[in-house]
This record gives sequence, structure tokens and C-alpha cells, in this order.
Amino acid sequence: MTDERRQASRGPSRLWPFKGRDDIITVVDLGAQKVACAVVLLSSPRFGFDVGSRNIRVIGSSIVRSSGITGGRIANLAAIETSIRRAVGQAETQAGVTVEDVLVTGQFAGLIAEVFEAKLGHAGLGREDVEAISAAADEHCARTQRKLLHLFTSSGEAGAEAALAGHAPWAAETDVIAISMPIRVQRQLETSFGKSLLNVRSVLAGPLASALSVTNALERMSGVLVIDMGAQATGVALFHHGVPMFLESLNFGGQTVSEEIAQAFSLRKFEAERLKVRYGSVYDNLQADIDLPVQNGDTGEPVSKFSLNRIIRSRASEHLKAVNERLKGAGYSVPNGGAVLTGGGSLLPGIRELASHLFAAEVRTARPMTLNGLNAGNVLSALVGGCLYASRHQSAGEMPYAPELPSQDSSYASRIGQWLRTSFL
Repeated sequence: MTDERRQASRGPSRLWPFKGRDDIITVVDLGAQKVACAVVLLSSPRFGFDVGSRNIRVIGSSIVRSSGITGGRIANLAAIETSIRRAVGQAETQAGVTVEDVLVTGQFAGLIAEVFEAKLGHAGLGREDVEAISAAADEHCARTQRKLLHLFTSSGEAGAEAALAGHAPWAAETDVIAISMPIRVQRQLETSFGKSLLNVRSVLAGPLASALSVTNALERMSGVLVIDMGAQATGVALFHHGVPMFLESLNFGGQTVSEEIAQAFSLRKFEAERLKVRYGSVYDNLQADIDLPVQNGDTGEPVSKFSLNRIIRSRASEHLKAVNERLKGAGYSVPNGGAVLTGGGSLLPGIRELASHLFAAEVRTARPMTLNGLNAGNVLSALVGGCLYASRHQSAGEMPYAPELPSQDSSYASRIGQWLRTSFL
């Protein structure tokens, strides 16, 4: 793509200007171990807020080994560029289309959610309020060298429910949740994709994408914690009244466990990873101990299953406790709706029971919903969520964080409800 074509295709910054067919979108999930890509055909012209209201068909997909990302950060531009080119190339060949514009998602370093209080006009949430809130959030992020990705609003605790139910004619203030990432990370993404002649039209926070694919609107409205346990990063999103009140990408994952196994038994990293996947769990029952067909690189003695699982359980406990501490530090706790684990780390035997014990709450593991043409496992939750999210917002012609503006003559309840649903539900 020439520079002139690239510049001409950029369009207004607050629109969703996918070039070419408006019924095809491309989503790329960047991770430390894999780059996944899906080319999606939207075969239904209807627009709906419910995830299941779109007829989404994946016409091209790929998963390639990732290189160049460490702990949610791009450490090697040339390496990740190669991975991106391979993934997108395979998917577009399978789909029979040429990809130019992409939505990118991932558990990127520095993803955070900030909560602000916004004063509203006497008539409730109007067009001027939305524009002022959006402009203020943009300005705040610019001052702190961050890029605004998503913007949500909530009227607080009981006030939000009352407004949505039509019991409150207006509210004097509302909580605004701004999700952002460091500008330097965004620029790295644009550079990496740009070298492959691809336009990054939007970046979707990985924890949001994962949550959208493994929970429904009712769960998010009731309150739920979603943890995407990746290779080198763990995405966390806590929902209350349907909006993410807490979101963060933490710098640890399954590879951290594998590295400790490799160090403890003097194994190479790929050997430790294979040992963990084939024999590992968080159960450390000494009575069920056996010698595994793997020898300690230093002593030559067989590695015992008990010693392997003791390492896994210890590190997994540290990771889950770290999530809990981050929540508590922000003034939150695991909600009544419990927690949902997804990602590759959620496949570890016993992890659900361990999380339930540490959180003192109901916990389930989940794989993403099945899309037509893509029966994805736990490791592709963010990719599936990206497809669902993009399918909704492309037809609305909007950026993910720029909600559809409410009409001037609608009631406060319907206006704030419309904004909330358009933003995420």
C-alpha cells in the first residue's frame, strides 16, 4: 500500500473507517507465544446490542508462533513484524481477500482503567455531556502520555439500576471509566503493522475482548471477575453493573511457571513447558507421587510428580493472590458473581479449585463461544471477543470508545442505557 493510499484511508479519527467491503473485518490477537488472526464476514445486516444477534462467519483464520513480545511489550519490532505478516497472510489467503485494516487486541503492558466523577447537566446525560466527557478523557490521557481506548459510564451503585429501570428522571453525576494504554505501546503497534502494510484502525483492550467471549451481558451486569491467563501476561477485568470498573494487564503468566520448573530441574525451557503441560497440575498430593520419565539435568535423578506440582501450585497461588491484591488495592473484591478463568493457564488441572479457595468465591473456567467457522479453545478468547466486538461497532460506524450519542428528546433512563449498551453490553 502506498503512503497516499494509506493516508487517504485513514478517515475521521472518531469513525470506524474500515476500507473496502463493510461486511468484512479482520482481527489480530498478539501474544507472547502466538499471533492469531481471523477474517470475519458479517452476513447479517442487522445491528444489535446482544452478542448473539449478529451472524458472524469466520472465512479465514490462522495461528502462528509469536516472536518479539515479552511481558505484553514489543521487544523486537522485526520479529513481531514477521509473525504478524505470516498470520495475516495465511488468514487472508484462506479467506480469498486482501487485508488492509485490522483491529488489534492483546494483553498489552500498561493497560489500565481509571474512574472519574463527571457532573451532568440538569437534564441528565445529554449530547453536550457526552462530548465534554470524551474531550476531557482525551485531554487527560494526552497529558499522561496515554491513548484513550474505551470510555464507559455508570451512575454509581443503586443510582445506575434505578436509572436503567426508569425510576430516576435524571442524575446529577455519573462515574466515567476511561481505559487507556501508553502511547509508546500504541506507536509500536502501528509501526509493527505498518511495516506489513496494515492499518491499525483500533486497539481493543485484551481483558475486555476475553470477557466478551466468555461471559454474557447478565453476568457482567450482576458483577463478575474475568481473568485471562496468558503465557507472559494476565489480563484482569472486573465488571459491576455491566461496565469494567477495574482493568489491568499483569506482567506474569504460564511461562513464568515453566521458567521456574526449568531452573529447578535444570531443564531447557521447551522441556519444562512440555513437562508442565503433560504432567503438571496444582494438586500436590504426596500420596499420589510417582517418578516421571524426565531426569533432572544436574543429578540425573527422575523428576517426581509431587515436586513438579509443588512448584506449579506455589507459583499459581502467587499469581492468583497478586490478582486479588491488585483488586483490594483498588478498593474492589471478587463480586458475588464469582470469577471466570480463561486463557491457556486456565487449562491447568486444579486451577479452578485453587482460585475458588483463594478468592472464597465461585469460579469457573470457560472457553469462548463458538463462531461459525471457528471453534476456538481457551487460548483464543481474546480473538473471539475481538470478532464479536468489532462486528457490532463497525456497522455503527464508530470507534469502540466513542459511544453512540443519545438523542436530545429521549429520557435519561433510555439515554444512559443506550450509551452503556452501545459501549459494551
